[in-house]
Order: sequence, then C-alpha cells, then structure tokens
Amino acid sequence: MTLVLLFCTLAFILQVTNGEKYRVWGEEGTHVTLPCYLSPQTVKDNLRHLYKGLEVYWVRHGGSSSMKRHLVLEVKPSGLKSLAHSMMRRVTVWDTGFLKGNFSLQIKPLLKEDAGTYEARVRHGKEDWHCLVELGVVSVTAHPSRPLIESESVRLNCNSSHPGNPTNILWFHRNVPVRTSYRLHPMGQTLLITESVSSDTGHWVCQLTFAEGEIIAVRYNLQVIGFTEQAPSVIYTAAGSDAHLPCVLNSNPRTYGISGVAIQWGYMAGRELKAKPTPSYENRQDFTLHLPTVGLNDAGQYLCKITIQGVTIIQNVTLAVMAVITSTVGPRIPEGSHLVLICNLSYHTGKEHFQWKWLDLESSNSSQSDSSRPVKWGPIQEFRQVSSRDAGIWECSAHGPEGKLGSVQYHLETAASAQLASLPSVPTETIFGLLLFFLVALLSIIALVYLRRRMYSLNFQALDRIVDALPGKGEKNGSQKKTLQSEC
Repeated sequence: MTLVLLFCTLAFILQVTNGEKYRVWGEEGTHVTLPCYLSPQTVKDNLRHLYKGLEVYWVRHGGSSSMKRHLVLEVKPSGLKSLAHSMMRRVTVWDTGFLKGNFSLQIKPLLKEDAGTYEARVRHGKEDWHCLVELGVVSVTAHPSRPLIESESVRLNCNSSHPGNPTNILWFHRNVPVRTSYRLHPMGQTLLITESVSSDTGHWVCQLTFAEGEIIAVRYNLQVIGFTEQAPSVIYTAAGSDAHLPCVLNSNPRTYGISGVAIQWGYMAGRELKAKPTPSYENRQDFTLHLPTVGLNDAGQYLCKITIQGVTIIQNVTLAVMAVITSTVGPRIPEGSHLVLICNLSYHTGKEHFQWKWLDLESSNSSQSDSSRPVKWGPIQEFRQVSSRDAGIWECSAHGPEGKLGSVQYHLETAASAQLASLPSVPTETIFGLLLFFLVALLSIIALVYLRRRMYSLNFQALDRIVDALPGKGEKNGSQKKTLQSEC
C-alpha cells in the first residue's frame, strides 16, 4: 500500500518554542517522518553548538488523561543513542541533519499502534527547543488479504485513527469515482467487490473528509490473477499457415507462492485437438496453443481453462481462417479468360472490411506493392480478361476498427500461350474412334483397288494373248503371268 495524501501542507521551517501541535498522517506498513526543524536564524546563531554537546529526546505521550511520557529515542551529548524496545530498529534520526537544524524522526514500518502524540526536546546548555506532533495512522485492509483469483469477491475496509467520524467517504479506482453497480457495492468505509475481473487489478483509493475540512486519502493495491486484458478474442490466420491462440495470465501465480496450476484446452464443437499447449515452464504464465498448418476445418471457438487453487477461469478464443476461393481451377490461368477471386473468412463480426492489393512476384511483402495499381476495397477481385500483367501475388487483408486483422495471399500464374490454353480438350475415346475409322477406310480403299484390277484382267484375256505373241514381249508376259499367278 502507498500513501496518497498523508497530511495537510506544513510549513517547512518551524519555530516550535510555543508548543504548537501539528498533525501528520501516515499509512500503516509504510514509513512516515515526524518533522522538527529550527528556524534559519536559530540555526545561524547556534551553528557551532548544534552538533557538539547536543541532547535530543523524542517521547510519546500516553493517554489523554495521564499524559505520561514514554521514551522513543534519545541522543546523548556523547552521541550514544537509546531506543524504546517496542520501536527498536524502526525509528531513527538523521545525525548529520543536526547541523541544519533538522531533528525529524523517521518511523519505518509504521504500525497501527504508533498513532498518538509525539514530542521532541532539543537541549544545549540553557537553550531548550521542542516540537509537538500528532501522528495519525490510516490503512485499507482486504478480506481476504491474499491475491484474488478472477471471479472471487473481496471486501475493502478503510480505517483511520481520527477521533471523529468522517462526514464524506469516496472510493476511487484508476482516478474514477466508484458508483454502485452489480459488482461494486460502496457502503461507507467498506467497499465490496464481487465477481472480480483482471481489470480490477490496481489501486483502490479511499478518501475521508472530516468536519474540520481535513481530507485523508489512502490507497490499496489489489491483485487479481486472471487473463491479460490486451489478449485478442479473435485470431485471424491464413489457411495453410500456423496459428497461435493466446492464453496468458496477467501475473505469475508463483510470485505469490501459488503452485499447482492446471491447464486444459478444448474445442467448442467437441473435436479432439490436433496440438497441445506449449507453456513456458519457467514462469507458468503463458499457455498459448500452437496449431500447425490450419485449414477451414480448424476454424471455430476454443476454450482455455486454467485452475488455480480450486478456482477455474475460462477464456474463449475464436480462430478465423482466411482463404481465397477462385472461379477457375488449375495451377495456371489462361490469358484472356475470366477470373474471380473471393476472399473468404470463416468468422465475421460484422465490422470487417477487405482490401485487395497486388504484390511483387518475387516478394510477398506488402510494402513492396506496385503503387501504380489501385487498391481495391471489398472481398471480390475480378479479372474480365486475364493478362500476363496480372501475374503475381494478390493479397487480401481484413481490417477492423483496431487496424489490420490478418491477410491471405494468392499466387496468380498465367498460361504461356493463350491459343493453346484456349483449345478444348478431346477425350481419349474420341481419338481412338477416329484412328479406327481411318484404318477401316484405308483397308476398304486397298480392297476396292484390288477388285477392280482383277475384274479388268478377266474381261480382256484374248487381248493378253496377242500381246504376249508380240516379239520381245514373251519375257515380259511371262513375268506378268508369274505375277498374276502369284497374285492369284
């Protein structure tokens, strides 16, 4: 706990020979200074006597009726110090400050029982100076006093040693006044916090105002172990890449002596996870889930359950997978053809908007995009006639109120020849039928020629004999007959 406002403004230099009382407020568990200074003129007149042969007494007055004094600290002319047993090792004075007229008493740590009236007496020869200070103690106590686990309740009590009752009481959290709500219930000097959340971590201030106008404020540092506030609830990942679902605590339970933290990841649809969490065993604070090579089937809601001291806290993380759907299937797109790219997102909040951008062929870095190509807003990128100039990497990015959410890339490759790419594909059955048809036609022609020659030879046998009788034709006719015979 740290003190916000301890006391009203005090004069730095005090001439306290008249015994005027000043009030100082300190917070329990911290340190406090009870001021006692001499005026500059007094210091100047007695400078050579202020350190040698000086006696300093700090005493505490008893009850208001007896005014009995109890020794707190004594510094003898020899420099020897005596301390009260109850305040041993908790009180001290700044010896070298005596030369500057500073005889203030420091108490550390301050206890609730230290509240009361303190008097300092400074003697040197016949000179006698004294200071009178009333010390008040304020504190905020918590029940339970240990760090909370998210969803637990706590009661804060504002305590003060002031004899009067406060006329006004205010509670603040992060400099904002606390109003009654379903979780916060201010009831005078008590504040009840139910169903605590991690954002309740921090300072809670109690401000007391009394009838004489005195204002006292003290704060309590509340610790709530829960999930980090900055962790996103939706993770956007491109299909085919790895995903990391965050599940991080705002503080390490071991810091507060808490061990035995149990972690369990689950899928809302009941499907078994294909990966396990990889917690950092050094601090047992980060339980992020790593999912390798995610696809559209991995999209959905995941639950991270952490059990600490029998209390289970749950965080819901949604995995949104981004993918590009094309109107044409194939590794290469023929030039001149029509192409539509659709940026598909498995989860929508209704606040996303999309942007298409062309990137360099040799780099997927969006910072190297061609500035001459206009950025297209919307989930659809259409190419009426694909050209070689369209080849490259097209990136679709999703944006929300908080900025860029995620992106996915599509590598567009065009066919080398538009004519070859535009030829229709011929089925194998058609090609086999054509070959068979040409083979049958060729055999038919050969058979037809053979029959025609055979019929010609049968119709003109007498003419063949006359020709054979001609001089020089015998050998030739013999060969022809031999040929005909062989053909027959």
